[in-house]
Amino acid sequence: MNTPVAIVSNTPLHPSIPNLSRLLEVCLDNMNDAIVITEAEPISNPGPQIVWVNKIFYERNGYSPEEVIGNTPRMLQGPGTDRATLDRVREALAKWRPIRAELLNYRKDGTSYWNEFEIVPVANDQGWFTHWVSVQRDTTERKKMEQQVHQLAFYDALTQLPNRRLLDDRLSQALAASKRNGRFGALIFLDLDNFKLVNDSYGHDVGDALLRQVAAQLKTCVREIDTVSRFGGDEFVVLLSDLHADRAESLDRASVLAEKIRSIITKPYPLAIAEAGQAERTLAHRCSASLGVVMFQGQQATPVDLLKWADTAMYQAKNAGRNAIRFYQPATQA
Repeated sequence: MNTPVAIVSNTPLHPSIPNLSRLLEVCLDNMNDAIVITEAEPISNPGPQIVWVNKIFYERNGYSPEEVIGNTPRMLQGPGTDRATLDRVREALAKWRPIRAELLNYRKDGTSYWNEFEIVPVANDQGWFTHWVSVQRDTTERKKMEQQVHQLAFYDALTQLPNRRLLDDRLSQALAASKRNGRFGALIFLDLDNFKLVNDSYGHDVGDALLRQVAAQLKTCVREIDTVSRFGGDEFVVLLSDLHADRAESLDRASVLAEKIRSIITKPYPLAIAEAGQAERTLAHRCSASLGVVMFQGQQATPVDLLKWADTAMYQAKNAGRNAIRFYQPATQA
């Protein structure tokens, strides 16, 4: 075996502590973190057997002692447990190294929780590893907070679509990928026509309801690798990645999708209208959108340039009578 990283104690006992092992067991049983002690081997299937856990482990996972002792920590794994992290843990154990990681684990009733743990090897007086000791902490609430912070930072609160900050990041990634693989992408800048009339006529709550429905329709038009973003107000941006290496084919695909978006937005949207002194009624509202499209390949332009050019093309669609699609032409910009 490798040079041991042993857990040993040379601390002398105070005369008032005649039974240290019992005292330690009581302390461990009353910790907020779960403690799991397993045999040192085998690392491969079925894994080291559990020889002792503290009380919080039973309470957290819902198992009885008979179900735990002699079993392996793999009893906590489930469909959402990350395999890459498990591989990293097994690699560390195979080299007799301490490891810290975080996994999605599962209780006996099937409910999941995030488990942050640290595993260290224990050696005997001769330097041979005999056990693993794992300290486990439930980090579910922390994970929820992290997800909430991420949601607020990168997603629009009204539509739950990626916001401009996340769009900029994905557009930069799309440009870098296009440079590597030589495939075209497209950026579609979309503005709802006469949206201000909805807010002025029925109120901002109804306008917000319309924006949420439009966002839901836009998501049905694109592939998983594409991005639908709310740019602000009644403006949306659709990023199409990895279209084709041939420009004509890419233009055709972008045209088809832009037309699909333009068409689907013209479908009626049910809006609940509540006017003073009248009962609430449902209005089948029809709207339209003006779309500007710019193609890109590689990193010949910045994300700011592409957004500006797509915006320019969108205003050309507005000037053409609205409910139209225009592709960006550099000569027009000049």
